Amino acid sequence: MNRARWVPLALAWCLLVICGLPAVAITLSRALASTDLRAVRLAAFAPFGVGLYALCLIAVLVLVWLAAGPARTRLLVLAGVTAMLLAVHLAWQAPLYAGSRETSAGEPLTVMTTNLLEGKGDTDAVVEAVRAHKVDVLALQEITPEAFAKLSSTLREQLPYRIGEAAPGTRGTMLFADQPITRSRRLDTAMGSWVADVGERRVVVAHPAPPTLASWPAEQELIIKEAAAEKPDLVLGDLNASLDHHTVRRLLDAADVQDAARASNAGWQPTWPTEGFAGVPLPPATAIDHVLIGDDLVALATETVEVPGSDHLALVAYLGTPEE
Repeated sequence: MNRARWVPLALAWCLLVICGLPAVAITLSRALASTDLRAVRLAAFAPFGVGLYALCLIAVLVLVWLAAGPARTRLLVLAGVTAMLLAVHLAWQAPLYAGSRETSAGEPLTVMTTNLLEGKGDTDAVVEAVRAHKVDVLALQEITPEAFAKLSSTLREQLPYRIGEAAPGTRGTMLFADQPITRSRRLDTAMGSWVADVGERRVVVAHPAPPTLASWPAEQELIIKEAAAEKPDLVLGDLNASLDHHTVRRLLDAADVQDAARASNAGWQPTWPTEGFAGVPLPPATAIDHVLIGDDLVALATETVEVPGSDHLALVAYLGTPEE
């Protein structure tokens, strides 16, 4: 075989193997809805399946072009399978970009959620975002007593009502609002989750365990059960799961809520991790921070906001009430 054929052949096979193995693992993890924590972590990266399968398809088509006889036929079949898997991932991601959008004629409501990474997130940036976006409801996870002390006075005028607990490490969760907060109670997650009335709206602030802990499945089930019973108007927080996890999809169905980013066709808005992987600076790779809304709210838009010092981007959702 001459060099002109050998080089593209070797490159195509390398590309197919390098992209194909993780792509198939991600697809199976997303499709099989496993509670195995390795599969759970892989499912978070399902959006990358689109790019991986696109590269696989290019590699297979190069191999088809270089092949002849029965090998060419087998590669054509592989190309068809690859195209089908690419289509599956496109179908999974398409609702984030396309779909019917409702309009609002009522009072606007702006909500924000962010994880402060054990209180290391820049509280000045949080205050600036609250003021710039005119936030009405703010959910904070991993808020420490020190972070709360900084935020308490500066947010008192705009968000005078608050419930929850500031605690060391990852256990603190609090809800701030511009309306009275009543009927609050703590949910039994290790890192702190709460349910309360904000004005006339029932709100859940959730922070279940990450999929590095064995308690992830149980705490996901707890959030699903509590939300199904409460039928909240809002679910906010770091769910440690994305729309590609079966637990979040079940939560949407059980609580009769929808994801604000998807409902507003905002596209894929990954929020974690902001510091990259293994010391390599990379953009966020998965959307685990959420604003979920009930039937009496409409999602107009969502956006992410940087909070220096945290490994999460804040998520801001602009909401309204449906037109009559």
